Amino acid sequence: MEREPNLVISSVSQRIVEDGAPFKVDIYKLEGGDGWSLEVVTEDGTSIVWDDLFEDDRAALEEAISTIRTEGAVAFANGGSNVVQFKQ
Repeated sequence: MEREPNLVISSVSQRIVEDGAPFKVDIYKLEGGDGWSLEVVTEDGTSIVWDDLFEDDRAALEEAISTIRTEGAVAFANGGSNVVQFKQ
């Protein structure tokens, strides 16, 4: 039976604060896999995951910081107009 691959968490994963809003930036990949995944988690637990993989972990971190600054921290933290709510 083949074992499941481990999850490799990048050393550049970190917490950042932008415009007073804290974010957890998680960058990870499957052991032996190609490309890094990017996930930004807001203070209230909302998770934003990028569809595309990044060639390296530093590129993923740069994308996270750039997007938070460009879109505005409030857009992520408070469910701004770029967030579509699921219907219940």
